[in-house]
Amino acid sequence: MKLDRSLQREMLGILRGTYPRPEQCKLFESAGCDSERDEQIVANLLYLEEHGLVRSGIEFSLGGSVIYQGNATITAAGLDFLEDDGGLTAILGTVTVKLHADSIRDLMLSKVEVASMPTEEKSRLKKAISTMSGEALKEVTKKLVAAGMESAPDAVAYIRILLGA
Repeated sequence: MKLDRSLQREMLGILRGTYPRPEQCKLFESAGCDSERDEQIVANLLYLEEHGLVRSGIEFSLGGSVIYQGNATITAAGLDFLEDDGGLTAILGTVTVKLHADSIRDLMLSKVEVASMPTEEKSRLKKAISTMSGEALKEVTKKLVAAGMESAPDAVAYIRILLGA
């Protein structure tokens, strides 16, 4: 049995159309789920359920026959999946990373320390970093991140090394 993305999208669309009333949904051609298409629907519906996008309403009898209760519903994750913006899942799943000013300063100071430059220049840079205002530190950090993104191929190689991929 092959998973069928267009069938999955079609089923999600049908379930979105009947949401929140599962009893109005008629996915199967036959009540006993006997046809080849019904078997494909069962497999794809269970696949969507395993990913938390639907509640299938499918059970299996002791003999392995499919029992469709007629109550398939789309979940909040399924509805969000269909939305162009990712829905509330995208909003609620946002991760905010906060770096303390002292942490940023320490990173910058350690980079200056290992740089190959005259001692006098290192001292001058360290003093400038240590006395930098919060706003100046914020601007420098933005520029450093932008410069780091310009070196993205190097960053990807480094990530591979760190993750052992």
